[in-house]
Amino acid sequence: MSVTATDLFCGAGGSSIGFEIAGGELRLALNHWQRAIETHATNFQHADHDCEDVASLTTAQIRRYPDSDILMASPECTNHSLAKGARRVKPQAGSLFDDGPAASEEQERSRATMWDVVRFAEQKQLKGRPYKAIVVENVVDAFKWGYNDDGGLFSAWRQAVAALGYEHEIVYLNSMFCPPTPQSRDRMYVVFWLRGLRRPDLRFEPRSWCPSCGVLVDGRQSWKRPDRTPWGRYGVQYLYTCPSCSGAVLPGVFPAASIIDRALPAPLIGERARPLAKNTRERIRRGLERLASEPFAIRLTHGGSPKPLTLPIVTLTQRHDMAMVTPVAGNTFERKPGNRARDASTTPLATVHGTPEQALVVPPMGEVAARDAAAHPLPTQTTTTRAALVMGNRAHGVPRSAHEHPSQTVCTGETLGVVEVQRHGEVRDPHVSAIGTVRAAGKHHGVVVMRNNDGANGQMCTPEHEPVRTFATKGHQSILVPYQRGNEPILADQEPAMTLTTRDRAAVIYTDEDIDACGFRMFALHEIAGAMAMVDHPHDGEYVVLGNKRERMAQYGNAVTPPVMTEIVRRLLPILDEVGA
Repeated sequence: MSVTATDLFCGAGGSSIGFEIAGGELRLALNHWQRAIETHATNFQHADHDCEDVASLTTAQIRRYPDSDILMASPECTNHSLAKGARRVKPQAGSLFDDGPAASEEQERSRATMWDVVRFAEQKQLKGRPYKAIVVENVVDAFKWGYNDDGGLFSAWRQAVAALGYEHEIVYLNSMFCPPTPQSRDRMYVVFWLRGLRRPDLRFEPRSWCPSCGVLVDGRQSWKRPDRTPWGRYGVQYLYTCPSCSGAVLPGVFPAASIIDRALPAPLIGERARPLAKNTRERIRRGLERLASEPFAIRLTHGGSPKPLTLPIVTLTQRHDMAMVTPVAGNTFERKPGNRARDASTTPLATVHGTPEQALVVPPMGEVAARDAAAHPLPTQTTTTRAALVMGNRAHGVPRSAHEHPSQTVCTGETLGVVEVQRHGEVRDPHVSAIGTVRAAGKHHGVVVMRNNDGANGQMCTPEHEPVRTFATKGHQSILVPYQRGNEPILADQEPAMTLTTRDRAAVIYTDEDIDACGFRMFALHEIAGAMAMVDHPHDGEYVVLGNKRERMAQYGNAVTPPVMTEIVRRLLPILDEVGA
């Protein structure tokens, strides 16, 4: 059976790509923007195209359009989204009905494009060629469309489609769970099918890792508030759980690093001709503090997101809840700076919008194949087995006092070991003796700390009367700032650090010099195309998006990620096969 489709508000063609990958044939595409129609027609030359303001079409015009089995529609979502700020009053993007920012009246008209779906379905029903299925994509906030965000108009819209003879189901799905989409993009998909057809299987169960069972499972969508009507975003309103133990699982995703072009230069922030805005620098600072250049162990929440550095470190258990974090890719527009900082090596990119707001911050980290320990600090440790650390203080196998001799160059040979200074000065061989009991009151254990000096072979032992210095992975300037309840820092060269508790009493502070040493650039268009999974043509070659940089960015950001539409259409094909063309 050859299944056909009409793509209403087709944009650059994200839904059309997904539909044809699933095995369908696009018959008609409509959009109000000429540039989007040019892009779509270039890639889908076999389909009919029309550049029209859909709201202005008459019933006669709608009936004359080619018939199809499925209607795919993406009504304008900009003015449904609550992410814009002040409850949909002050827009930040152009309107469907105007070249400039939309006024509040235009926002109402923009949201009313949802009714065009009803108009198309009604006219095809009256013509005797109803759509067998309808898929409507929008932001999750469209569910609240109505007076004072009560959802009344959205409910009325669903009832209007149902009155034409359709049943429906709402699917809340994040694009990152439909590979290969390295982007976290929460959307709502309202799927309708003609009454009398078999209900399609619209359960999406991404392959997930269960930390409790230690196996891969099919994650089940579980709402945090089952007493309420299902609605919302992954990690906030719902999670995926294990079918065996009902514990939270971690669905597999493509990381943002999979689309980052490492060959593109990232100029140093300190060398920019036009300095970054103060708020942008603060976002970078907080992002670095959350995802520092040196990996460190943190506890993950049930949704897989790391907890901030300011939270206490919890008791470690045998569950797989520890992770290593590395540099960050994030947005430049965050109202809560740093809260959206992401580990690009493990986490998908944040939602791509119609404006070029994605940026990449690269901490100053160099790769050196072989290092002289006397001249170079130890490189940052990662989860790979690239380096090992053996602390020792022996000369030709003879132990030396850590109070009198600095530790020699550390290597991975068997000539060095951990030296433990005991209560009476004796030294135990760590190869044959266990470490002594550590007690809360005793002072019989010491720590050897090396620091850099300006002199040759500048490794010296820090005296007991000096505060412990912070280790850096490059250079010798780093700051460990313990702070008081009023957040006033203690000067490290004047006072020792206070006793650390499980409360947030210490933090690593990144200075302006540290930020200036980072690279910074915006994401390139081909990287955004990769984040949208709109790189390859559904049949052959490269998918082409026309226009200047701003126009192409708008087309990418407003598109539907093709893998999601592919999965939804594949769920619909079996019920359409049962009734025939």
